[in-house]
Amino acid sequence: MNNQFQNIIYQIKQGNEQPLIDLYRLHRNEFIVWSCKEFRANEEQAKDAFQEAILDFHQNIVSGQLTELISSEKTYLFQIGKHKILNLIKKEGRITYNDNLQLIKGKEFEDYMEDENKAYTQEQISSAINKLPEDCQKILKLHYFNEYDMDSIAREMDYKNADTAKAKKSVCMKKLIVELNKLSKILLF
Repeated sequence: MNNQFQNIIYQIKQGNEQPLIDLYRLHRNEFIVWSCKEFRANEEQAKDAFQEAILDFHQNIVSGQLTELISSEKTYLFQIGKHKILNLIKKEGRITYNDNLQLIKGKEFEDYMEDENKAYTQEQISSAINKLPEDCQKILKLHYFNEYDMDSIAREMDYKNADTAKAKKSVCMKKLIVELNKLSKILLF
């Protein structure tokens, strides 16, 4: 385990907040630039999201939920911040599927979107995902929301290997597209 991260955990559990202040100062501006570019967030949204990410980071350490990292502190904070920024934008009703969620990447969905030229809200996408079998829901959420790679999904889902996970994700994508198609037809009537 990363000795630097172990030191951060130790310091925070001892009540020393200096590691949080250091992480905040080190990554704040980069997060603001990144989230404004990637998610079309405004500067205030980006600042709020990063501050909440720091608070969650602290809470996760204090509560014992976060005891080790498989990525850097920066990656972890940006991941939390990404979800915070998406939630802020969603609450303001500005998020659409095509604009920035980037929930689904891949040829099958790009082809579909090109043909249909549709935009979906986060709620519509979530609704369509929730209609899928449980394993498909989990795979899509792991891959698109949590940004797991295929090896990680294979381990999480207890599949033989990354190729099996990739094949299953493809099947699930096709099912999601069917659900979104149904949604489109419902919205037309």
